[in-house]
Amino acid sequence: MKLSKATIELLQNFSSIHGNLLLKKGTKIATISEQKNIMASSVVAEDFPQEFGIYDLNEFLNALSLFEDPELKFHEKYVTIKQGDNHIHYYAAEAGNLTVPQKEIVFPDAEINFKLTAGQLNLIRKTSGVLAAPDLTISGDGKKITAVVGQKKNATGNNFEAHLGETDKKFKVNLKVENLKMIPGEFDVSISSKRISRFQRSDLVYYVAVEADSTFDF
Repeated sequence: MKLSKATIELLQNFSSIHGNLLLKKGTKIATISEQKNIMASSVVAEDFPQEFGIYDLNEFLNALSLFEDPELKFHEKYVTIKQGDNHIHYYAAEAGNLTVPQKEIVFPDAEINFKLTAGQLNLIRKTSGVLAAPDLTISGDGKKITAVVGQKKNATGNNFEAHLGETDKKFKVNLKVENLKMIPGEFDVSISSKRISRFQRSDLVYYVAVEADSTFDF
């Protein structure tokens, strides 16, 4: 089998969440951060024939990049990455040695919903770096939803603000910008007062934990 460009880009993105990955038989791949505060999953075009553990996803991707058009053949304990007469035997890691999702997340009813455009997501991440502002606060005043990138502990610090939509609820949801590890693009965002958020685009979904100091006045 060969991996599509889209799947390789997804694996590169997942490697920013965690270096471990457990490919399972079928078309769905998932990852979770070491701190268990970020989880992501997606359906891909490929149908993996068996379970295969990868301890260092970046190393695996670098091995693939050694070939222009590699083909993968899975064996019991290793995968052959080959092109023509050249090949690499890349050995699987034991599943028990990997940090991987143990079960599907059952997302609770979300009281807050809005669309985050690709431009807004890009600006949030860029301004966080430019302003040295690690915090994202998504708040509702009963009329509109606003995103503010800044420093929670510094009320007079530099910040960036964007309008995200309308709401009839009052809340203040705090997230760490460093946890927004999504592939660039537009996402439907849902936030539950159970302190979990979901960023979704078709079959691609990211779950990000909401900070404990968030407030929901409803």
